[in-house]
Amino acid sequence: MSSDRALSVAIVGCGQMGRKPAINCQHIEGVSIVAVADVDIGRAEALAAEVRAVPYSRFDELIEHVAPDALIVTTPPTERLHIVEAATSKKIAVFVEKPIALDLSTAKKMCHAAHEASIINAVGFQLRYSPLTQHAKTLISGRRVTHVRTATTTDYYLKMDMPPWFLQRRLSGGPLLEQSLHVFDAARYLIGDITEVTGRGDRLIRPDLAQFDSEDTMVLAYRFGNGALGTHIDSCAMGEFNWEVELFGTDWRLLVDYARKCLRGHVNGKAVQLEATEDETHMQEMGAFLGAVRHRKNDGVLSDFANATKTLAVMLAGDRSLRTGVWEPVNE
Repeated sequence: MSSDRALSVAIVGCGQMGRKPAINCQHIEGVSIVAVADVDIGRAEALAAEVRAVPYSRFDELIEHVAPDALIVTTPPTERLHIVEAATSKKIAVFVEKPIALDLSTAKKMCHAAHEASIINAVGFQLRYSPLTQHAKTLISGRRVTHVRTATTTDYYLKMDMPPWFLQRRLSGGPLLEQSLHVFDAARYLIGDITEVTGRGDRLIRPDLAQFDSEDTMVLAYRFGNGALGTHIDSCAMGEFNWEVELFGTDWRLLVDYARKCLRGHVNGKAVQLEATEDETHMQEMGAFLGAVRHRKNDGVLSDFANATKTLAVMLAGDRSLRTGVWEPVNE
């Protein structure tokens, strides 16, 4: 592939998470959206009209008629494996939204397909690309982290304005896999691998909604391979949105507040205050992926299939602990 040739991109899944990368691709020089697909043809046609692409109602129709350089997959996690395997069989680079899958077996099949085809691959963990994360990583380099606090809160059970499948475990995996894995992944990126997790969850709000089976309130504790200890709170019934990773050392402290786009704390006796004026992490993430596709090097991708599978393993351990009530090992 010539480094100056325009890249062709196709998108499968034309909901909110499909529209975002489509718009971002339009702002990246030398990139063209050529096709989109969705089981809801109306959504596919609407996005196709917006980005000047060809709409399809089925992925197999798209892949039969179009050979893009890269495929962006934003379907529900349960509908990805056959798409990834079909794309990799044609040597098409693949970007999938998080989580990579809802179980390790499926995730490993996707990793195997990408490895065997030697294709560029990435998973949507945009917090790794945030300047807040990057600055925090620089500040803690060489320092011992003793404690970590993570938090995720949404208003799903209050406003009910999200896609219903977000709160249905068989489709989303529950809140840990649908939302909390973002901050756990950021913590893994900053500190290192997590080895065990324990937790407790409950339905305290709207237990009358029988069609949903996701917990609305959870607490977890976890341990890193380097010995650091972590605590996490998760709520799907809080009016204020929060994504936080707070890091502690013996004489320093940093809070990465993604919801308010700021990093604050103190290191070496000096106050730290950094504001991110605009949230461009999705754009940076997509730019890194497509840059890797153009240059045929995965170096700029901060979360590939294999790394995303490690984050999935952490969340699955936490989910198991919600049922067993004991410390669960992170099995990879």
